[in-house]
Amino acid sequence: MLDINLIRQNPEKVKAGISAKNSSPQLVDSFLGLDEEWRKLVKEIDDLRGQQKKLGEERKIQEATEIKGKIQSLEDDLKQIEKRREEILYQLPNLPLDDVPKGRSEKDNIVVREVGKKTEFKFQPKDHLELGESLNIIDFETGAKVAGSGFYYLKNEGVLLELALVRYALDFLKKRGFILCITPDLALGKFYTGTGSAPRGPEAQTFVIKDSDLGLIATAEITLAAIHSDEIFDEANLPKFYAGYSHCFRQEAGAYGKYSKGLYRVHQFRKVEMSASTRPEDTADTHLKVLGLVE
Repeated sequence: MLDINLIRQNPEKVKAGISAKNSSPQLVDSFLGLDEEWRKLVKEIDDLRGQQKKLGEERKIQEATEIKGKIQSLEDDLKQIEKRREEILYQLPNLPLDDVPKGRSEKDNIVVREVGKKTEFKFQPKDHLELGESLNIIDFETGAKVAGSGFYYLKNEGVLLELALVRYALDFLKKRGFILCITPDLALGKFYTGTGSAPRGPEAQTFVIKDSDLGLIATAEITLAAIHSDEIFDEANLPKFYAGYSHCFRQEAGAYGKYSKGLYRVHQFRKVEMSASTRPEDTADTHLKVLGLVE
C-alpha cells in the first residue's frame, strides 16, 4: 500500500507512476477528495471531544451528552469514509522506477542481455506440461474435474520430486541458522494486506473466508512476517531468519499468455519461503552472507 503522505505531497508523481502501470490517475483524485473529508471529520471530532471534556468538568451533563451523540454520528461517517478511502488505496500499485520501460504486455519487454548460447534441438521439444502428463506425474484434467480450472494433481515421481526439493531447501537453510516453520494456511486480514496481498480489486490474489477476517495465504511470507508483529527488537538480537513451508493460494485472475498454462499460474501450490527480521540497511548483505554467497 502506498504511503498516504506520498499521495498527499506528490500526487502528480503518483499519477504518472500508476499510469505507467495502466491504472487510472483518477484514483488519486478520488482518494485525495475522500482524504480531505476524512481530515476535516477527524478535526471536528477532536474539537467536539475537547468541548465534551470541558463541559464534563463544569458538570454540564446535558450539554456534554448532546455532544456525545454528535461525536457518535460523526464517527459513523468517518468509518464509511475510511472504508472507501482504503478501497482506493488497495487499487493503487507500487510506483515503478523511472528507468523501467513502459508496456502493456510481455511483448513490450526489453532484452537487456543474453547469457550463453541457446540450445538447438534436432527434434520438436515438449514443454513441461506435455512431459509431465506423458510421464504421469502431473494431472490437470483430474484437478479441473475436482476443483476447477487452475488446480492439478502431482502423482508418482512428481510427488517424490517435490518433497525431495523441499527437504533439500529446508536442510540447506537449517544449516545456515534459519528457524524452520510449517505455517498456518490462513491469516488475519491485517497480515495479508500488510504484506501487500490485496483482497479486492482487479489485482486481488487472496481467497477470503466468508463471514470472517481470514484469508488463505498467497505465500508463507505473510505468516512469517506476522510472527513478530507488534514487537520491538533490540538490535543485538538481530537478525532473525525463518524458513516457512506452506500451501499457497492465489486467485490469478489476471493470468495471461504462455504463463497461464501448466504450472506457471495455478490457484494452489506449495513452496519454501525465506524471511528475515533485520535492519533495512543490512538486508541485502546479511541475506547473501548467511546463504554463503558472499564473504
